[in-house]
Amino acid sequence: MISDDLNQEIIDLATEITRDAVGYFEKAIERSGLLLTSELRNSFEYQINHQAGQLAVSGDIYFKGYGRMKDMRSLTYLNMPSIDVLEEYVDKVGLDKFTFVNRFGQRKIPTKQSDARHIAWAIAMHKKRVGTVRRKRSSNWYNRTKVDFLNVMRRRMMERTQVLITKALKEQTEGK
Repeated sequence: MISDDLNQEIIDLATEITRDAVGYFEKAIERSGLLLTSELRNSFEYQINHQAGQLAVSGDIYFKGYGRMKDMRSLTYLNMPSIDVLEEYVDKVGLDKFTFVNRFGQRKIPTKQSDARHIAWAIAMHKKRVGTVRRKRSSNWYNRTKVDFLNVMRRRMMERTQVLITKALKEQTEGK
């Protein structure tokens, strides 16, 4: 039977490593220049799973799915994106981030809402016209960060678990 102290120490180690992994991913997003609205960075959550009486612990990390799309080599747009969603994006980013609004000979007095709608339409038409977007491999953030962190995590786990297992074996041989 696994001692409660050993089990708790393993859970604490898994929690610490998973929390650190979230920090690694958040910093990688900032380094990669993907920090436009902070929504992706703020979407990270984690959960630790374990079963009582077993020495099995896992950590799950969750974040918005579009973060993985940033890692894809190419994206193909088959349909035109939703104008309403793009308009929300433009509002979230801010009109000041866009340098030019082409009003297409509009006679009405421009408003922020109409400018956001024009920018959203321009983005949608560009996506439709371009079709496939290819990315450089150097723009990856998730896969590279995951591999780097797994190497760090493996070393930390080896160091910490050696001490924990030695302690547990000593307790079992002494009959505690």
